[in-house]
Amino acid sequence: MNRRDAFQEAVLELIAAEKEMVCVSVDSASRFKEIKACYPERFIECGICEQTGMSICAGFALQGMIPVISGYATFLTMRAFEQIRTDICKWSLNVKICGTDTGFSPQYAGFTHQALEDIALLSSLDNITVAEACDYQDALLMSKHLFGEVEGPVYLRFGARGKEWVLDERHRPVRIGYFEPLSRENFDEADVTIIALGQLVRVGLEVAEVLEKEGIKTFVFNARFVKPLARKMIEEIASGSKLVISIEEHSVTGGLGDNLLRAFHEMGRVPRLLKFGVPGNFGISGKRDYLLQKSGLSVDSIARRILNTI
Repeated sequence: MNRRDAFQEAVLELIAAEKEMVCVSVDSASRFKEIKACYPERFIECGICEQTGMSICAGFALQGMIPVISGYATFLTMRAFEQIRTDICKWSLNVKICGTDTGFSPQYAGFTHQALEDIALLSSLDNITVAEACDYQDALLMSKHLFGEVEGPVYLRFGARGKEWVLDERHRPVRIGYFEPLSRENFDEADVTIIALGQLVRVGLEVAEVLEKEGIKTFVFNARFVKPLARKMIEEIASGSKLVISIEEHSVTGGLGDNLLRAFHEMGRVPRLLKFGVPGNFGISGKRDYLLQKSGLSVDSIARRILNTI
C-alpha cells in the first residue's frame, strides 16, 4: 500500500457519505481508477492540460462541489501555478490538489519529473494548506480530514507508485497546522528535536536511534504540515528545543525548514536549526536511495552532521 492509493480510498468514502466530490484528471486517470469504475459521473478527463484542469476545478468549487485534481506534482504546481494563484487561492476556493511523484520518487524519469520545488512554490501563496503524510494510514487520515472537513485550497503531496515504508504505530488524529509527535518522552527533555516530512520520517526515526546510542536524547515529529504551522506548537518547539532538525525530500530552499525558520522569526524566538534537504533545485536520474544519499539525506550523513554540530 502507498500514499497515492490512500487519497483515492478517501474520496470513495466521502462520495459514499454523500459529499459532492468530483475528480479531475490531467492524463492521470490511473490515480482515479476505482472512482472512475464506481462513479463514472464523478470523473472528468482533461488530457495533458494542467492549466485548464485547474480552472475547471475552480468552476466546480464555485458551484459548491469539492474538486480533487491529481497528477505529477512538477506539472501541477509549475504549469498551473498561475491558475492555482489567480483562480483558486485568491478566492479561497475549496479545491484539493494532489501532487504525486514528489521528490526523487520518479527516479530515472529525471529532474523534469522530480518535484523538488513544489512546496516552495505553493507555500508562497496565501489561503492554501500545504501538507504531506508519511505513510498509507497517515495519508488516509489526512485525505479524509483535508477533503471532507477543511474548507479552502489544499495541496497534499505523495510519492510515486510502489511499496512504501509504514510506521509501526497507530497515527494520532489530524489537527491543522500541528506536527504529530512520535516519541513518548517529554518533549522539552530532548537534546535534539527532529521534524521530518513524508517518507523521510523513517529516516528521522533511524537518525534518532543512532543519536540515542550516543547518549543524545531525541524527540521526533511527523511534520504532516508545512503551512499553516500552529503558533502554539511553534512557541513550544522554540522555547523547549536545544537543537531543531528539519528533514525533507525537497529543495532545502523554500521547504519545511525555511517555513519553520520563518515561523520562529515571526514569533521572535529562533532556536538553533539545521535544515536537511536537497541542496539544489535540479535532480538527476537514478535510484531514489542513491539520490537521497548523494543529497546528504542518508541516515549516516544526517547523524554525522548532527553529532559534529553538537
